[in-house]
Amino acid sequence: MVGKLILVQARADSTAGSFVLDTGAPDLVLNPTYFRGYTPIEASDENQMSVVGQGGAVQKITIQTLALGSFKYANAEASLVNLSAIENLRGVKILGLLGLALFKDCEVIIDYSKRLIYLHYINKKEAKTYAHPMLAQPDRYDAYSFDIRESRMVLSTAIADKKLNFVIDCAAENNLIDSRLPDRVMDSISISGRVVITGAGTNSIEAFSGTLAQLSVGTQQLKNLPIIVTNLEKTCFGTLQCADGVLGYDFLARSVVAFNFVKQKIYIFK
Repeated sequence: MVGKLILVQARADSTAGSFVLDTGAPDLVLNPTYFRGYTPIEASDENQMSVVGQGGAVQKITIQTLALGSFKYANAEASLVNLSAIENLRGVKILGLLGLALFKDCEVIIDYSKRLIYLHYINKKEAKTYAHPMLAQPDRYDAYSFDIRESRMVLSTAIADKKLNFVIDCAAENNLIDSRLPDRVMDSISISGRVVITGAGTNSIEAFSGTLAQLSVGTQQLKNLPIIVTNLEKTCFGTLQCADGVLGYDFLARSVVAFNFVKQKIYIFK
């Protein structure tokens, strides 16, 4: 952990170092500072998007191999995004972001207290039956379905009896909520101050910080959740249909959490 970011060691071709585990990124992202020997191709129909808004056109490269432990990805396409703002804030060299597409056939368990990630590739024979031994006792956790929209995890929740959809992003150091939501939702938040948000890229924005009285996820009632209020219209989540906010570290790190991307299930341990 660096701040509230999960760093794991991986290698892109011959360049090895720290990558951020980022379920809020659709796919692999590389920091161009460390990958200058490639010829990028500009995606004319895509612009860089982050939590702080829109940037320039997306440039893409293809690397021969991405290695993450025993996992190997051949001919992996990656978007180039300047990560210097995050590096400067955290004082650490970050080669890139490991996005959701890399784990679409996996089960991922994150144990924040032990600083451990359990990663298992689910083959076709295991698709309906596989579960880690930690999931052998259903009374230890609650299970909920999530959707995958535009390569992002979307979880159904409720605030003040209003049904809302939140993106689950393990690289979000803060929970976020859209300031354009109805008053009855905003009235559930006690504002305590202002904060500057920095995302991938070089931009930053100022937003309000506060505490959400209660967030309902299935039968679980999560109280006094730290949250930041900002307009998400022009962010990386603004293009998602009905994405009302983001659930990050302050939501996920409360317990052990598991994701089965094949079954599209999230398991929140009690």
